[in-house]
Amino acid sequence: MRFLRAWIAAVLLSVLGYLLFVVTGSDSGAVAYPPLRLFGELTQLLGIPKLFQLVHQVFGLGQGGKIFAFTGVSLLWLGGLTVLGGLWRGQIAGLIAFVLMLIFTPWYVALGYGIAFWFLLDAVNALLAPRSRVAVAGASTSNPSTPNPSTPNPSTTVRAGRTVTAPGQPVIGQPVTGQPDATRRTTTALLAAGGAAIAGGGLTALFRSGGETAPAAAVITPGGPLPFGVTPVSQWYYVSKNLEPFDPKVDGAKWRLKVSGMVRTPQSLTLADLKKFSPVTEERTLACISNPVGGPLLSNGVWQGFRLSELLKAAGVQGGAKYLIWEAADGYTESLPLGRALEDDVLLVHSLNGQPLNVKHGFPLRVLIPGRYGMKQPRWITGIKLSATDEPGYWVKRGWSKAAEVELLSRIDQPQEISPLMKAGEASFIRGIAFFGDQPITKVEVTVDGGKNWKTARLIAPRTKHAWTPWELPFTPTAGSYQVAVRAFSGSVAQKEAEADALPEGATGYHHFIVNVS
Repeated sequence: MRFLRAWIAAVLLSVLGYLLFVVTGSDSGAVAYPPLRLFGELTQLLGIPKLFQLVHQVFGLGQGGKIFAFTGVSLLWLGGLTVLGGLWRGQIAGLIAFVLMLIFTPWYVALGYGIAFWFLLDAVNALLAPRSRVAVAGASTSNPSTPNPSTPNPSTTVRAGRTVTAPGQPVIGQPVTGQPDATRRTTTALLAAGGAAIAGGGLTALFRSGGETAPAAAVITPGGPLPFGVTPVSQWYYVSKNLEPFDPKVDGAKWRLKVSGMVRTPQSLTLADLKKFSPVTEERTLACISNPVGGPLLSNGVWQGFRLSELLKAAGVQGGAKYLIWEAADGYTESLPLGRALEDDVLLVHSLNGQPLNVKHGFPLRVLIPGRYGMKQPRWITGIKLSATDEPGYWVKRGWSKAAEVELLSRIDQPQEISPLMKAGEASFIRGIAFFGDQPITKVEVTVDGGKNWKTARLIAPRTKHAWTPWELPFTPTAGSYQVAVRAFSGSVAQKEAEADALPEGATGYHHFIVNVS
């Protein structure tokens, strides 16, 4: 029962800590949540390219691997506290918890949680631990119901210097247990089961949240449909270093963008301040560096924002500044050479497809840099710092690409790889997209016989040079199996045929699969 009581204390600590974390705001660093900090440490380990690639292969793209990792962290957290509370009394268990939490949380957070666990454990033990009732000898002779010490108790017999108690009679001066302790045992078991239900329910909610999407933006202009090739917000790919429920929930009214470091006039700007810069609306495609060949982590949208160069001009760049360091509400950091940051095509954006950015996609502000993968374009931006020296970004520290320049890629969307079936004799198309950052797509070729012959597809010109290029090839197949593949060209640059994993530099290879026609 000691371990059940320790489990109850561990669940209470976790629930109260999470409520405090939510109340103080998940974008605030003032109150850290130890399980989340522990998850962050594990994420750093899983972020090593080879391990990250393995996680994707086992759990698929998206949040699957992170949910698995957080489940393990939760079990480790609750299990560890349960063991501590089951083996030691509150003061010692709290002290050990404090020392262990110093490894991954600030000292004041570790101290607070250690003290809280101490008091919670002692309180739970005081309320639910078995108690004893002692039958005490001695009573007034005026009370006829109280036996006289000198009068033998008819329920006892003295044999050879020891007292033998009749069955069912209490021994004077010994603990007496009864119904109250049975009730406490039942209460303890029910509370422990309730704690398990809370923990299980929380993890289940995380599993469910991984597949949820935000509502689609209705239109870019009132009453009008999305332009051809623009991805609805509800279908936009989503990747985060965080578990989705722990993405920053930024309070737009309190949020400020701080521009600091080697600038003549440090800035602290509201979203309203930023919208005073010359507005820019532009269609751009964004790709994730962890996207496999033919993968879904690639989307195209219409963004609204302003040029970063205008903001830096207003702040005034000091001589000697060479790098720009991005800081985000979730602790994510990235960098960019100042020369690249000052180019007019680097944007800070606040809207996607005519609607403000939602939480998933970086409300209230994110970065767009043509020709780079998404890891170089942080969301939930809170700070811009100019520096004479570079600071490796969050994923760069873990061995990912420093430049993260987009590889030339192409993908087949029709027929779908997951259901590659077509009808014989039916006129149709093989369709897809090609993309090379801010470089133009000049040719796309498709093969249906495993590369023996290649046919040139028709390109559908993109509206901007930063958007993907749709393509199509008429195809009226006869019955049989076809080995389809696609490759793209940008002037003299040809798409790489050699297959390589997405990490650390971006996936390469032709998208190919077998289509069955009947």
